[in-house]
Amino acid sequence: MGRRLTFQNRFLRQLGAETLRNSSFPSNLTSAWPMTIFMSTSAVDQTRILRNSKMTKKRLSQEERRNQIIEVAIALFAGKGFKGATTRAIAKAAGVSEAIIFRHFATKEDLYDAIIAYTLDKRRMLWEQEESPQDSQDLEALLKNFAQAYIQRNRQDPTFIRLMMYSALEDHKFRERFFEINRSPLMKAIRLAIERGIAEGKYRPVDPHLTTRSFFWSLMQYCINRFVASNRSGDENSDAEMVNNLVGIFILGITEPAVQPLENGLQPT
Repeated sequence: MGRRLTFQNRFLRQLGAETLRNSSFPSNLTSAWPMTIFMSTSAVDQTRILRNSKMTKKRLSQEERRNQIIEVAIALFAGKGFKGATTRAIAKAAGVSEAIIFRHFATKEDLYDAIIAYTLDKRRMLWEQEESPQDSQDLEALLKNFAQAYIQRNRQDPTFIRLMMYSALEDHKFRERFFEINRSPLMKAIRLAIERGIAEGKYRPVDPHLTTRSFFWSLMQYCINRFVASNRSGDENSDAEMVNNLVGIFILGITEPAVQPLENGLQPT
């Protein structure tokens, strides 16, 4: 009897509850041995049972499963931190066993490294989609374009800034890797515009690299406050107001002050 029930349960799982509901089984047979049910139905019903018993859920390839695990892990890491998200929680959220996780990633550290690579690859794709700035664009226009694009991107999906925030709190690995491979055309254009302005005497002799990064971190802090630390993210009008204010302060801060003439009209020496 035990073997009979085991086979019955296995068969029922294979056919699925949907198959039983859709098949024309008499109500008094639904609790009987499924093979008896199958043999007692018509050829048309048998064909329908076999067709419905096929796996309807697409079986993921190794690469698809690996990417699925990474994307689930990214969401959990962004919510709980790299140390707070366990492989058990990742497996549960992905609908797989922990054994499947470790089949693709030998350790949690390997999964962490894969998340860094995966996230930064997507960031590279965004950089490649950025329009190359025109050489004629002044620094103010470059700063506004970069700030508006960055804030809009993080308003739509704050996952990246969450990962950056947790990285800064925990091990800095993700954050450091980002700056190692940062190839944003707009950030590069901002740095070059600052260098030109310094050479022309328009801007004070600041460090162009550190100055560009300072602007980036100001935007990062705004995004953290708006889209991570607050339940109210405001609207795009408030974003535009902040960008205009920040760019104005930034430009004013690095601009070489004009030399004021003396009362007799002469320039000071």
